[in-house]
Amino acid sequence: MAYVWKHPKSPFWTGIYRDDQNQWRKKSTKKTAKTTALALAIEWERAAGMGRDKILTEAISREVIGGILERTTGEKLRQSTVREFSAEWLRGKTNSRQERTAERYAMSVDRFNEFIGVKADRPISAISPHDCQKFYDNLAGQKFALASLRVEMKTISSLFNYARRLGLIATNPVLAVDLPERIKQVKRKVFTAAQVQMLINEANAEWKTAILLGYYAGLRLSDCVSLTWEGVDFAGDKLNIDVHKTGEALEIPLHPTLKDHLFKLAGDATGAICPTLAAWPAGGRSGLSKQFLAIMRKTGIGNESTDTGGQRQLSRLSFHALRASFNSGLHNKGVDQELRRKLTGHKSDIVNDRYTRTEMKTLRNAVNKLPALKLT
Repeated sequence: MAYVWKHPKSPFWTGIYRDDQNQWRKKSTKKTAKTTALALAIEWERAAGMGRDKILTEAISREVIGGILERTTGEKLRQSTVREFSAEWLRGKTNSRQERTAERYAMSVDRFNEFIGVKADRPISAISPHDCQKFYDNLAGQKFALASLRVEMKTISSLFNYARRLGLIATNPVLAVDLPERIKQVKRKVFTAAQVQMLINEANAEWKTAILLGYYAGLRLSDCVSLTWEGVDFAGDKLNIDVHKTGEALEIPLHPTLKDHLFKLAGDATGAICPTLAAWPAGGRSGLSKQFLAIMRKTGIGNESTDTGGQRQLSRLSFHALRASFNSGLHNKGVDQELRRKLTGHKSDIVNDRYTRTEMKTLRNAVNKLPALKLT
């Protein structure tokens, strides 16, 4: 039977009990009250006894530990399941992140909970590095692109980091998984003015508007099709954009060609400028991206694609290349990077550099600025 003893020079009682090997063991309870210390020692011996009898399960362990915690501190042991805890974590992300980012987090968490099966309804501490490695291997087997694999695992890692900060787990099990190295960013090509003209000539009315918005305002496809007439300020010669991806508000001056086009369409119109396109999803076999590639094919413009490390092929010429064309066009006309970042909403020079292509004419003009030397 467990009992307690206190050294005359120590303020704490020592618990003396038989451990799981049936050996007497001494361990400080870190308690100054004898009754509390004795209760703790008795629980230690009870758990050790079940261990000797091989009947100690995860559920019983948590019950024992929970009982110790409640009797010694008055606090209850948190026993959120993986599913419950991830739902709580997602609610916090939904409140602090943009809608699309929160949706991506939710998709990753749903994939993880579906993969671990019954473990999703066990305490989060039940998830092991082996579970996380198997989840990674499963995604890799589905031919996820390397960049997508990193994003998926980083999201799950954030979930477990939060649990670790709350003291629910000691370590983050995702950290044991070797993630793929960062892959080199694929540089998209840009459209020439002649190619954009070809696209406009081939496109229907709404796609013509979307293409002009991409080329003259550098807008992403989602922002082009969701732009409303309320965001067009003819008096101020500008577009007022709430960027779907970042939530940032941008003011972009209206290029004369774009302004004339929109002015002819305006009339008494309200709502989305491209209402039909706004109803279509961006991705998918018949989504907006595929529709734009079909317009490119009709004009004879190729969409050279490159491998992303998975099943997906990334087109180096796509609607998003209009954004690079906008940024590169400004660059080649001498517009400095600070102004280009204000117009595109890029957060850093590094990101902006990915959208910058320098024409040979610009490079030649730069080289020709060097002084001429006399040759003998």
